[in-house]
Amino acid sequence: MGSGPRWLLIVAIVLLGIGEWVWNARTVQSQVRREVQIQLERRPATVPLPSHKFTRNQGYAFIDAMKKAEAIADPLQRCLAYPDPPDSHWSRDTVVAYCHYRLQPRLTFAEAQSLIQHDNAAELDRRLAAALHAQQADPAARGLLDRIYQEAFQNGSFDIRPTLDAWKRASPHSAFAFAASGTAYVSMAAEARGSGYMSDTPASNVQAMDNLLAQADVDLRRSIALDPKLTPAYAALIHGGGLGHGRDYVDAAIRDALAAVPDDYSNYTMALWTRQPKWGGSLEAMDQLAAQARAQAPGNPLMKVLSSERAFYEVWNCDCSHEVEMAAYPHVVDELTSNSNLAEIGRMASQYRDQTMALIYQSEALRFAPGNEDARVNRAFALVDYDESAWAVSDLDRLLAASPDNKRALDARASAYEMLGDYVHAEQDFRRLLAMDPGNMRTLSKLGDMFVNWAKDWDKGWAVADQLIREQPQNPYGWLLRASVQERQPRAGLDATADHLEAQFGKDPEMAKMLVRMRATVALRKHTGIDARPTAP
Repeated sequence: MGSGPRWLLIVAIVLLGIGEWVWNARTVQSQVRREVQIQLERRPATVPLPSHKFTRNQGYAFIDAMKKAEAIADPLQRCLAYPDPPDSHWSRDTVVAYCHYRLQPRLTFAEAQSLIQHDNAAELDRRLAAALHAQQADPAARGLLDRIYQEAFQNGSFDIRPTLDAWKRASPHSAFAFAASGTAYVSMAAEARGSGYMSDTPASNVQAMDNLLAQADVDLRRSIALDPKLTPAYAALIHGGGLGHGRDYVDAAIRDALAAVPDDYSNYTMALWTRQPKWGGSLEAMDQLAAQARAQAPGNPLMKVLSSERAFYEVWNCDCSHEVEMAAYPHVVDELTSNSNLAEIGRMASQYRDQTMALIYQSEALRFAPGNEDARVNRAFALVDYDESAWAVSDLDRLLAASPDNKRALDARASAYEMLGDYVHAEQDFRRLLAMDPGNMRTLSKLGDMFVNWAKDWDKGWAVADQLIREQPQNPYGWLLRASVQERQPRAGLDATADHLEAQFGKDPEMAKMLVRMRATVALRKHTGIDARPTAP
């Protein structure tokens, strides 16, 4: 579609912030900074940041390499075959170790629950003991038991308590059972506390957190007494200390954890979290701990993943513009960083509309965590921007089959269908969104834009314009959509629409420019008699 026919709606979108790109641009600054401010009591001083921008050509080359990897069905092999970010220097041994760490098969909570409910807790203990042995002895199974506990028992829901309590009764001397129970108590305490400032947290929530942390401490210390090498128990102790037990407790937990198992990646990760300045630590303390971890890298390449934590924290909390911040991340993650950091960079790139960076880092996040729905949706928007709409639709089909009520996925798929010219399916997704949220004028506006500017379905576009005018008379977009139909079909009444817009919104400079164009169009077609006919109902 040429630039001329869409002048009316394009200017309206710029004026009103209705389109996807403008919507994100308007909301991102406050949204991202609000999330950061919830967590931070203070920011470090501004420091000079390195700068690097991915090019469009690098984006296309990354897609070509990524396509080959995406054709591999097995998640682990796909991870190993994936391209690294352009111009990065991710060490191969660390990538291989992290792919195994994230994607190796592991016991699930459902499997553990089934064994407990069928009076077979002994078999559960046997499987976890085998996982611990593999974690200690097999380089390909580093972190296996830690990952089981993260995925199966690091759960803030009280729904899992009956299962864990039954396990402790059935296996009163099981270090695994008490570690799982303590891990769950710590997660429940985190849920009770919430994510706001402590000063803004209700006293009842703080009390609930303290009670749960006390129960966690009892179970975790019993677990360690039964098996001093059980790494998930130490990770939960450190986490609980960071939440509410204070610096002395945290320091002791870290000291005990590293003395028991000097090269455990998960314990170092949790320890680094507590060393962040926002939890009373410092950048220097983060550097010191990261250096300790790096010294263990010859025996466990996962430790190299921690090298970027200080730099990532510093940029994430920088007092700088989003352009400076985003340009610093490729340098910060020149070496492999954690999956959560990759996902955060990709999310911000999506919000700031840097589609090349979003494509690369959302894809890297999916490389290590294929089930990350937010990353998949954000990557779909980037794929559409790179003329890979069919790929985006295929990705989102699978996501929506598992999560049919994911609104952002529906919105992304509708946009992908629209770019494919499949307006029937795009309309279906937009209608589903409207059924889920009837008052969402943004979705309705995007539907109207598709009917008028892409599908040239004037009657449906006219109906959407009428609905917008009825439901948001104070918003000029419905009238502008109507004017676009009147000009381009053409349909009668453009002069009357221009009169209304001038009376209600003519003081806005952008609207004044649009009105000049409308008046010129009316004048040019006076001889046709179109505007003398009654407008369609």
